[in-house]
Amino acid sequence: MQKITLSLVMALLCHAVTAQPVTRQAGARQQDNSMQQTADSAILHDPRLATIDMAQLSRELEEYHRYMAAGPAVDASLQPSRIKSFILMHPDYWVSLLEFGELVRSGLIIKPDLKFGEFSPGMQHSPLGKSVMQLIKDEAAKLGPGKAAPDFTAETPEGKPIHLSDLRGKWVLLDFWASWCGPCRMENPNVLANYKKYRDRNFAVLSFSLDENRPAWKGAIQADHMEWDHAGDLKGWHSAIVQSFMVSGVPKSYLIDPEGKIVAVDLRGDELGKMLEKTIK
Repeated sequence: MQKITLSLVMALLCHAVTAQPVTRQAGARQQDNSMQQTADSAILHDPRLATIDMAQLSRELEEYHRYMAAGPAVDASLQPSRIKSFILMHPDYWVSLLEFGELVRSGLIIKPDLKFGEFSPGMQHSPLGKSVMQLIKDEAAKLGPGKAAPDFTAETPEGKPIHLSDLRGKWVLLDFWASWCGPCRMENPNVLANYKKYRDRNFAVLSFSLDENRPAWKGAIQADHMEWDHAGDLKGWHSAIVQSFMVSGVPKSYLIDPEGKIVAVDLRGDELGKMLEKTIK
């Protein structure tokens, strides 16, 4: 049986409320309540939670619903951030672990293995925790070390076509960033230092921007002295390329070997320099 998740239900509720005319809102609310009850029933009967006190789980569900209802009720795209906030406030709730797993499944958690460690050992080793850990491993295996980096075609800041495969035969740092991303801009001097050190040793950088504004994109490149190759499609988070590389937040990077296989993910700061020193001879 397909599992009904809280986040899915909340997104549906938001759509239902905004889509109904005023004269039908009472009927819509009744339908929403029915959907919520169905979702809660599915969770309460989830076999992974069979050993959990149902009264406790019911209280957690009620608190979750109250918290989500107090947040943005129009833009469903804001729901993941709201769910993450709930998880941070209640890392000891089983509902939090359940929703954490759904965020992992959707590719919306950066370094999920580290964040999973913030749950208690008892929760991590529970049937639900074990299923979430397996999900983390499965997601990582889709685009992790040893996997081929998918090729793509995008545009340079000047509007010319560029392919990831254009750099085949080199060590490539594929870096996802944006002009509006503070941590990205802070990391750029580190990337620049390593680029200057290794560019004559078969090393290249390709920065893929999530900017939707070309002048802002080009201005940040110039301001940060980003002397390497650049790509983008001005589609932001809706970019198929961003989605194919499972980018749920920036900065995000992949170190790719000359054969086109991923060697490491999310190298920043000293980690980048150490990995390049070890791999590039």
